[in-house]
Amino acid sequence: MHQKLKAATTNSLSLRSILSKNTRLIIVTGKGGVGKSTLAMAITQAIKEKGKKVFYNSFDQPVNHSLLTDLKIPHFELELESSARTYMAKKLGSETIAGWILKTPFFNSLFHMLPGLGHMILLGNIINKLEEDPELTIVLDSPSSGHAITMMESPGNFKEMFRTGLIVNDIDRMEDFIFKDERMKVVITALPTAMAVQEAKDLKTELNKRKAQNFEMVINDLLCLSPSLEEVTEEDLPSFIKKRCEMENELLKDHEEGWSKIPHYAHQNSEGIVTDIANLLRGKK
Repeated sequence: MHQKLKAATTNSLSLRSILSKNTRLIIVTGKGGVGKSTLAMAITQAIKEKGKKVFYNSFDQPVNHSLLTDLKIPHFELELESSARTYMAKKLGSETIAGWILKTPFFNSLFHMLPGLGHMILLGNIINKLEEDPELTIVLDSPSSGHAITMMESPGNFKEMFRTGLIVNDIDRMEDFIFKDERMKVVITALPTAMAVQEAKDLKTELNKRKAQNFEMVINDLLCLSPSLEEVTEEDLPSFIKKRCEMENELLKDHEEGWSKIPHYAHQNSEGIVTDIANLLRGKK
């Protein structure tokens, strides 16, 4: 069993494959339950340990404060209303006026009718942070694949809606930042099943239609690559574990090229898993 598992260990996920010379924004996405948050935190931790300035952000979703604090992962939170106020204050030259406008029924209705507007404002806030600090990298934990698609398509949708003016100029600046010179890397994560891998490929196709081109495709939580099984003989394994490993190895044969891989790490807590994936990214055992 040991030899069989070792044969499948090629193309492990590495920080080098994610963080190119120009990468400033790393978006981790995929279907629900594939380990996006854990991976996003691990990427942030690995970049931090490389000595680079980095922040983790979960867009407009709640964050695991205790885990981020325990791991000393630098992070920031975004709130839609305050982000919108900041944007409007810059355009109007007044924080007070921006606050008054946001409290009107019209703007409350606008955000409900056009959810993509909120995505665009939050993304704009992130890009502003990156533009203000050339040394900064942001790892964005996208809550779902649909969320990522909406976020990518919202700038183009609003540019077509408004056609000209200050908002369109801002959108052009945003698109110029994220879609040129490989500044943005999209990490699409899947679990080791044929259906999940196909869903990840479909997501890549959809995001590619929305101008994203720089991808890292990841198969996560591979039991057949788990360090805890490396010294175990095949005869000692329960039949259901052997069956899962066989299925995973068959999957890897079909998807050896173009996919990075993350083993299953047997920890009782998320802190240990994040640390092990961060070590994998840095090439440490």
